[in-house]
Amino acid sequence: MIKAGVLGAGHLGKIHLRLLNESDRYELIGFYDPDKKNAQIVSKEKGYKYFDTPEALVKAVDMVDIVTPTLSHHEMAMLSLKTWETNFY
Repeated sequence: MIKAGVLGAGHLGKIHLRLLNESDRYELIGFYDPDKKNAQIVSKEKGYKYFDTPEALVKAVDMVDIVTPTLSHHEMAMLSLKTWETNFY
């Protein structure tokens, strides 16, 4: 199974979290959301592991599902690639 993480736990992020958690192809490792209050609620209600930083989440997974606001997709993708590059080299 592919270890998956979700960046963003807003309305769509919660849907992605649920679908990944129900999938037999992915192992949902956890999620990151900059809104700590929302993240604590999602973690407590659904039992998903919350990571304090996006880098910590990226280091723990094989793939990320970017479900942040569209304007931050590039930033989150670059952060993910740089974090993985640091881990592999």
